[in-house]
Amino acid sequence: MPTTVVGFRLGSDRQGRQVTVVLTQAGVLHRCNGPMGAAPKPVKPSVPVPGDPYPVPRQATRFREIHAELTKKGYGRVLVAPACVRLEVTEHPLHAHPYGPNAPAAHPELLEDFIGLAPSASRDLDEALRDFYVAIGLPTRPERLIRPGPTPAALSPRADGALRVLARGSAITSPRRRSIRWRVTADDVRLNVGAGGETLTHGEVAELQAALTAWLRLNPAPGSAAAPKG
Repeated sequence: MPTTVVGFRLGSDRQGRQVTVVLTQAGVLHRCNGPMGAAPKPVKPSVPVPGDPYPVPRQATRFREIHAELTKKGYGRVLVAPACVRLEVTEHPLHAHPYGPNAPAAHPELLEDFIGLAPSASRDLDEALRDFYVAIGLPTRPERLIRPGPTPAALSPRADGALRVLARGSAITSPRRRSIRWRVTADDVRLNVGAGGETLTHGEVAELQAALTAWLRLNPAPGSAAAPKG
């Protein structure tokens, strides 16, 4: 089944490197980078947070941020102008809980198909995103502003950082000096209790709270509005 995407490729003559970024209609951000003239290396895709009512617009915000960040870092050479393209490659379906072992793998064929089919005509980022929204049936002007951020509701900076750690498959653990240890991943929360109890410091309590807040965001209660369907 064809996949509609929007993407671009920028290069840096000074560094001799290039970066390709592609956003799919499912809200998945694909990226690859490498030396100019060589086969680029895909990196782990970035997926929307389950339960986000605006997954594509929010990922589109990140798509814009990446373009701006690359430009500031000296990637000023437009190798492939921003463009909306209908690919022949079928996008890999997302798991209901796309983290840890269920995280999507890199999809080099999708990136290669975008590069091969992207038009040579020059377009700016806003035009390409507008074309993309129209192609996938989203309003080009959202009814309300979709602000940057990976979650549908505001989190504290600490919890937001913890969410990003869990979303990329890493674990958050307690300090090693403690006999009561905890470990939080996207899949579960484990508490290891030693022979006795200890009082956590204020900082440790805040870190554990952030980790648990992030875990609850990734694992909504069954039957709640944010829980995955099916």
